Amino acid sequence: MESPPQVRKILDQIHGRIPDAMLIAMRIHFGTLPASAAADREDVACSLRQLQSRARPTPAPTTAAPRAPLRLSSGSCYVPHHDEDFHFCHDVCGVVAVADGVGGCRGEGVDAAAFSEVATSEFGKPVCPYEILDRAYRRTAASGTPAASTAVVVSLAGRVLRWAYVGDSGFAVFRDGKMLRRFQPQQWYFNCPFQLCAANGVTKVGDAAVGEMAVEEGDVLVVASDGLFDNVSDSALENLVQSSMLLGFTPEEVAGIMAFRAYVASKDPTTDSPFSIASREQGQARTGGKEDDITAVVAFIESQDSGFFGLRFGLGETSSSCRHGFWSRNSALLRDQDILMETKVDISDEAQKEHVNAIIEDNIELCAFK
Repeated sequence: MESPPQVRKILDQIHGRIPDAMLIAMRIHFGTLPASAAADREDVACSLRQLQSRARPTPAPTTAAPRAPLRLSSGSCYVPHHDEDFHFCHDVCGVVAVADGVGGCRGEGVDAAAFSEVATSEFGKPVCPYEILDRAYRRTAASGTPAASTAVVVSLAGRVLRWAYVGDSGFAVFRDGKMLRRFQPQQWYFNCPFQLCAANGVTKVGDAAVGEMAVEEGDVLVVASDGLFDNVSDSALENLVQSSMLLGFTPEEVAGIMAFRAYVASKDPTTDSPFSIASREQGQARTGGKEDDITAVVAFIESQDSGFFGLRFGLGETSSSCRHGFWSRNSALLRDQDILMETKVDISDEAQKEHVNAIIEDNIELCAFK
């Protein structure tokens, strides 16, 4: 299957450095040959033995190390279908969010992307996810934007992950390659999610599911629209996380792999997707995936002591995959100087600190002329 342009670059750079045998061994395969057809290949078996040796558990430390604050290192991939998803990731503030315009509005001549675009422009301030969601809703309602959206906001502060979500945009947390926590979609009935609407909506921000959990260095956070979760099973996501960590993929590469897996499933009328399984449980005879916008944001949870990390301002190559990312040209936050001022961070190395804050100040000046 032809890969969409949004993931082609990511897949090309993976294939450029990882042998096909290794990708097949870890069930990360994008060609026409099914992985099962290569089960007897010696090069695949050799690759699998190598990876199994890498996967041996790390011995627990004999002494308790100081528990340093954690940070996010994120990457994203967006494959549009109706083009109604919006997302951003802000590693310095430790915030990730995804909003999905509700497609049912299209039948009424309403731009379903409008709500999520306005809502997402409010995200990113270093406050709790519920407050971000509430401000986004109030701002959107005041603007009179006539559409609806599901939304999820996840933030990391210290060593605690917090979330707030409405509908079926959600998140999952993985530890040692296993799914540790997964959101539960909010639905009125099958395939009808809770949604925030600017005009006379039944769902209110107070209906948002909220929570928090302690996280550890090495955990992996996935935040996505239902385009991912409807097409890729939890066990497949676990496999992708395990494989990707063993092969040393970046967050953007992991997001690209997940988005492509969801895209392939969405186009396959015979696959047994999570959406088709849920449909049959509701008495609907259905197989195949569900075509939809697909947004996947992957964030590695790392120690802040592991070194200087970059800021992505959407002005160059590093944010090319984040079409609706926090620092993209579509984000009204780029024009909010107060938020940029709040992103100044305390870095121990004075030279690095001056460099980071100079970048932020330069972007404040850029914002003033947008």
